[in-house]
This record gives sequence, structure tokens and C-alpha cells, in this order.
Amino acid sequence: MDERIDIGIDGGGTGCRVALSIAGGAPIETRGGPANIVTDPAGAEAAIREALVEALGAAGLGWSDLPRARICAGLAGGRLPGAADSFATRLPFLAYVVDDSVTAMEGALDGADGTLASLGTGSFFIRKAQGDTRHIGGWGFRLGDEGSAAWLGRRALSRALRVSDGRLPEDPLADALIEATPPHPVLFARDAVPGDFAQLARLVLRHKETPMAQGLIADTVAALREGLADVGHVPGELLVLSGGMGELLAPLLPDELTKACRPAAGRPLDGALRLARALP
Repeated sequence: MDERIDIGIDGGGTGCRVALSIAGGAPIETRGGPANIVTDPAGAEAAIREALVEALGAAGLGWSDLPRARICAGLAGGRLPGAADSFATRLPFLAYVVDDSVTAMEGALDGADGTLASLGTGSFFIRKAQGDTRHIGGWGFRLGDEGSAAWLGRRALSRALRVSDGRLPEDPLADALIEATPPHPVLFARDAVPGDFAQLARLVLRHKETPMAQGLIADTVAALREGLADVGHVPGELLVLSGGMGELLAPLLPDELTKACRPAAGRPLDGALRLARALP
């Protein structure tokens, strides 16, 4: 059997997925463990290898078939200087390695020009126009991720402490946030990871009618607008808003943004497979 093999890989901190297609056919998909190439490159390699072996086996293929495969891997951490190339050299097969934001964009836009604004636990903005790609953000909770769920949750908890100190008017959202972070917000924040702060963002949206929540939501919309402007998005271009925070925020956006947004055409894994199929 000498049909063309295309393989897409999507990897992040919570897990990786592999899509394998033979001769342009329907892909076989498998899953593996976490695959962040900066925080744990050895673990990422092992997780990808495991998921890939499973996909090959399901397709009736073996490791010896990989030399004729076209492989694209979109992996978390790949945007840091040298990270993608360094990781590619440690893989026991030839692969085109990019940051997972690139494959997310390809999947969401189905290869078309436009902008992806990803607001999840973290955030990033990426735009493709006439063959050029511009990417901003995605630098993590400590240094950025403006407009993300973790960013909003941290801002909300900080504001709740200002209410507690009597610096801002009382608000039901502040009470809910204090209650959700026992024994005290400072101790909660000391041990919290971004996902813990992201859960607090849900409280903000559940209390969306209160003055404090409305101010925080306005801040988040402003961060979205700023990211779109900074990435060079032009009104009228294709725009996809993705991620859990993006989905929660969508009903609260101003009309012009609501009308501009389109659902994602596909997943990051779809984008990785699409890029693999485009390789010569």
C-alpha cells in the first residue's frame, strides 16, 4: 500500500490528539496525554508517540510507514523562539511543528483569511491576510492573557476585596466571590492556578445585571476590541470568537461585534490535518 498518509497533531497542556487520513479519506482520531513542548518536552514526545502508534495501528499501519507521511503538529509553546524547531529535531519522524494557535486558526477559518480571537482560560489573537500571519498575546496568565476567563476572574476577585474594604459600593457579585474563595481570597489566590481563576469568571456572568459585573464585562469587551485592533483586524473580515470565555461572552457583545462573529468552521485538530494535507 503506497497511498498518501496525512497526519495532524494537536497538543496542549491537557492532552493531545492525532488525526490520520489515508488517501484523503475520513480521519482516524486518537488521544494522548499532555503535550506542552516548553514545560515538559519529554512528556510531550511520549504522549504524541503513544497517540500516533494507536492511530497507526487502527489504520493497519506501522512505524515503518511514517517516512511517507506528511505530518503537521500544532503544539502549545511552539511560539517561543526556537521551541518548535527544537522539538521537531527530537521527534523520530519528520514533522512540520507550529504553535497550536496556528492550527487553531486554520481549523476555525477553514484556511480562509480572517481573524481568530480565542478567549478561553487564556487568550490570543491571530490573523491571516494575503499569506501573512500576525499573532499577539498568548503569553500566559502572569504576563498577559487579556480578556480571558482567568484574567477576568482575577480582576473580579481583586475588585471584590475593594468592596470588602469599603472602597467600592456593595454588590452581590462581590459577596459571591468572597464566598467562593474560602477561607480568604488572598489564601485562595496564593495557591490558585489559572483554571481556578477562570471558574470565578462564571460567577461574573451569572451576576451580569449587577453594577460590578457590568463594569467587569465592559473591561473584557474592551480587551477584546483592543486585541482585534492590535492584531490588525479590519471590520468586515471573517471573525471567529472561540474558547469557553468567548462562548459565554458572545451574547453580551455589542451588536456590531455580534453581527461580525461567525462560528468556528472546525477544530484545531482539523487545522493541523489541513496543513498536513497542504504539505508537498
